[in-house]
Amino acid sequence: MPSNVKKSYDAKRYRMVRRFGEVAGDFFRAFCVLFCAAALTCAFIYVYSYLLSSPYFAIRETSVRGLNELTEKDILTLADVKSAQNLLAVNKTAIEKRVGDNPWVKNIYVGRELPDRLVLELKERQPLALLKNKNDFYLVDMDGSLFKKINQHDEVDLPVITGVGKEEKTKQAFFYSALDLLKMLQGNRKYSYLGTISEVNVDELFGLSVLTERGLYLKLGTDGFEDKLGKLKAVMADLEKKGMAKGLLCIDLGDASKITVQRKNIVVNGQGETRGKRYRI
Repeated sequence: MPSNVKKSYDAKRYRMVRRFGEVAGDFFRAFCVLFCAAALTCAFIYVYSYLLSSPYFAIRETSVRGLNELTEKDILTLADVKSAQNLLAVNKTAIEKRVGDNPWVKNIYVGRELPDRLVLELKERQPLALLKNKNDFYLVDMDGSLFKKINQHDEVDLPVITGVGKEEKTKQAFFYSALDLLKMLQGNRKYSYLGTISEVNVDELFGLSVLTERGLYLKLGTDGFEDKLGKLKAVMADLEKKGMAKGLLCIDLGDASKITVQRKNIVVNGQGETRGKRYRI
């Protein structure tokens, strides 16, 4: 065999051996990576399964926080957490859905405190008023959401918003004005002379009017409520001095520069022995 042919043959054989070695090395490294990944996956599955079945993480306490209207029993019934269920196996989304179906629940957070405590943190809706819609009444929260229809077993004592139905979009601005007015009056001693607000009426043309348990019927118009009520305080003080503050008073505050008072000698009784919570200003 000529020397140049032999050299060409040896070079080709060397290249083939080198390429085979490279391919074998790559295959071996890939095999090692896959083997390690499979081993880690199996180990993870084993550890995860062990933790989910370990009695160390069994729920021994369920803490319910943020309750006012609802009771702990109500929430635990809705949550439907099984006795001694593993804390890590709890389906948080399912619990949030079940508890959130209660109309009083605005937000709920489900958390875990290892090793054995489940935490249900609630934010309830704060009722501000009742909305009268035809012959039905609905609870309205601070955001203006109608979240619960009142039935004969509910005991509530809240101001009633009348004159606007659930579907009357043209009066929505006045509806939210009524809510803002009630929030301004609620718990504010500056307006204690008004007494308890019984009703806020919404009229698309004349704006808002308010009826209180003291026998005051106030026509407030469409805006500037805080300024008008500030001027009303001086008017009421003057009426008190003159002994004219008793009975039914119809006070027109639509024009703050020209307040008119009409007095009728009719004593308006409050709600008396009405049961349930009282939300006073």
